[in-house]
Amino acid sequence: MVVFLQGPTRDPGFPNLVILFIFGGMKRNRLSFMNKVLQSSPAVKQPKLGCHSSLSQTHMRAALLDWGNLPHHVVLCIFQYLPLIDRARASSVCRRWNEVFHIPDLWRKFEFELNQSATSYFNSTHPDLIQQIIKKHAAHLQYVSFKVDSSTESAEAACGILSQLVNCSIQTLGLISTAKPSFLNMSKSHFVSALRVLFVNSKSLSSIKIEDTPVDDPSLSILVANNSGTLRCLKMSSCPHVSSNGTWPTKIKTIPSLLWS
Repeated sequence: MVVFLQGPTRDPGFPNLVILFIFGGMKRNRLSFMNKVLQSSPAVKQPKLGCHSSLSQTHMRAALLDWGNLPHHVVLCIFQYLPLIDRARASSVCRRWNEVFHIPDLWRKFEFELNQSATSYFNSTHPDLIQQIIKKHAAHLQYVSFKVDSSTESAEAACGILSQLVNCSIQTLGLISTAKPSFLNMSKSHFVSALRVLFVNSKSLSSIKIEDTPVDDPSLSILVANNSGTLRCLKMSSCPHVSSNGTWPTKIKTIPSLLWS
């Protein structure tokens, strides 16, 4: 089912924005969703449709909806299916949509993408957005990952962001390298210092995955010692300075799920 919502926006670049929503799935689910929308939205004047079916009337009502008056929970439901860039654009439509854009539920899970444009194939998270997240949504982040390219600059940028997450409740963290050397070329002390901020300040950290990093047994032990006992899973991949599991320090061995490759 397709719903068209049209009207003026606050963004001069999009004076008359037409928003197209496509709802898939079973017919019963689509009708159920529209019923919720219509029940919670202001009444709209209905044209006479003669012998049209009730389903056609539902479609017509949806087409006539004033999107500016859609309730928060409906806009939130839609935003959850939109890519970040589309959510950011939609947030300029009106004040109500901008409020929904900042609802904590939309910021529980986030992937920072960091790269050097000349050598990478994926888009980097815009610096302004990164600062907005740190300023307004650091406390809302729970499932965070950093995807970096092979450059040391990208790895250092990721650590710079980690160092600023002092007011957070992150539960899972992933440091993902799309290509080597990435974090490996960083100073070990700089890398460990950035991670330590998270281990100390996030009292709910339960899972961490690191790839191609300069950590070694002593620094790993220090990090684990700074955790408040919530860490349940530690997955390491291509960390050449970490010894085999037979010689891991006791503090590391106490982690319930310990994976190394």
